[in-house]
Amino acid sequence: MNRIKTIYQPYDKFFRRLLSNKIQIAGLLNKYFNFQQKISENDLERYHCKFVNSQFEIRESDVIYKIKNSNIFFLIENQSKVDYRMSQRIAEYQIEIMKLENPKRENRKSIIIPLIIPLVIYTNNKNKWRAVKKLSELQPKMQGYKNLEIGTYNILDINVLKIGELLNENLFTYRLLALEKAKDEVELNNVFQYILHTEQDKSNIEFLKEIANYIYVSVLKNEKINKEFMEKEEGEKEMNFINMIAEKRDSFIEEGRKEGMKEGIRKIAKELLKSGMKPKDVERYTKLSRKEIEKIKFNQ
Repeated sequence: MNRIKTIYQPYDKFFRRLLSNKIQIAGLLNKYFNFQQKISENDLERYHCKFVNSQFEIRESDVIYKIKNSNIFFLIENQSKVDYRMSQRIAEYQIEIMKLENPKRENRKSIIIPLIIPLVIYTNNKNKWRAVKKLSELQPKMQGYKNLEIGTYNILDINVLKIGELLNENLFTYRLLALEKAKDEVELNNVFQYILHTEQDKSNIEFLKEIANYIYVSVLKNEKINKEFMEKEEGEKEMNFINMIAEKRDSFIEEGRKEGMKEGIRKIAKELLKSGMKPKDVERYTKLSRKEIEKIKFNQ
């Protein structure tokens, strides 16, 4: 089955919203960079700025955070397609932040040189990221001279990660990236249901509820499951989504089996086992029997 072209791009707006959550950002930065001293959400503040390029066009990077009371910045870009000018863009953003942090500073002793740490999150699993990550790779070379590194950035490319590795992470941001790895409707449905059934944080489940509206109605055209999951009783002030998911878990999995999606669940179980999850946990999350899970493990 050919991948639906529109599967990943509409997630951009959801992912951008996720990047506005300081708890998720702190977790993402700690996970990717493995800092010796962990960053907490209380350490971060949003840095709001717009850049005007040489053609007088106003551009805004996806998100910039700053560690409070410091000159350390995190520049985060979400890309669903390869941008071959990314290293140039990163360099431009870095220079503009430097300018903003040094208004009318002429005394060199007072000039602030901030540390700007860029991270590009690439969420297109059709093509790997092929753009260079250093401007120096695009520059001409001169014998005996080493080009200076400007515009260098880090890349979190979902193509080098497996679905099981992403789903086995505690960090919700990483688990959500597993949706981008889905190759077809069956795998998309199974990945989403797995995230839904195992997520315990109420705010994250609320977020998944919005994504479900797109997945089940727009992609899978499954009004029945969407309605069963999405509807609230009239007059109800607050729904306990965690309890609802626990009640619906078996019916969701059974529905998937009836529609021939058990093979998709087995594939997810295989990925989870490969990523190091214990068989008893795979059994609990996928509802496959221990015998089936042992068979999958044996055949890896």
